[in-house]
Amino acid sequence: MNQSTSLLSGHAPGGRRFVVDLLRELTVQERSDLYAAGLRALDATQSLLKKGKTVISEIIGPSAYVEWEHYPKRDAKSRDGALFYYHAHAATQRMAGEHGHFHVFAANDRAACPSDQRYTHIAGLSVDDRGMPLRVFTTNQWVTAECWEDADRVCALARQTELKHARPHKVGQWLDAVLAFFRPQIDHVVHLRDARIKALEQRGRAHLLEDRRTHILSQCRIDFSTQILALEELGVQAP
Repeated sequence: MNQSTSLLSGHAPGGRRFVVDLLRELTVQERSDLYAAGLRALDATQSLLKKGKTVISEIIGPSAYVEWEHYPKRDAKSRDGALFYYHAHAATQRMAGEHGHFHVFAANDRAACPSDQRYTHIAGLSVDDRGMPLRVFTTNQWVTAECWEDADRVCALARQTELKHARPHKVGQWLDAVLAFFRPQIDHVVHLRDARIKALEQRGRAHLLEDRRTHILSQCRIDFSTQILALEELGVQAP
């Protein structure tokens, strides 16, 4: 399946006006916290760049990069069971400019979760070849074999998740900051995911979560500069 075709559905705009309207719904304190997370993410990025590295080279290491391989091989796991990994699909299945993407999972020990599915997918995060974020997206259940939760529960789990203790630590710290910075977009695509599922089921799509014709359920473009400028337009000032 050509994923570039499947990506056309469930799309949320990521332009300046959309971002300003999205961030306008937050409280003043929430916007201030967002700005601080953005500065942490940029600081983590610049710290790697000073050493001639990117978040991609940090997670791949010295070995040759191979499409579809998981980096790290056994996933990066935090103390509480949250985890992430990085990989790339074939070039024809990536969005324009994408090098690869992270998949980030929250630990989920709810009794209803099967013993081999004690995790829930928070979001995918696509990056370019410099490691700069391009989009956040959600996947169908069969893609991640996760313990499926509704949008409100996923968003709550996302806020409880910390990756800084997972190895490589610098990548975990970077992800914590980036996911916090783009939290409104993540919340948005997770709720858009549920809305799309409901709409497809109402149109007669049975067993949708196992339907291998549907990979991506929702997505939104993201951009550091657009987010920072939108926050400043709404009155947030640099410390």
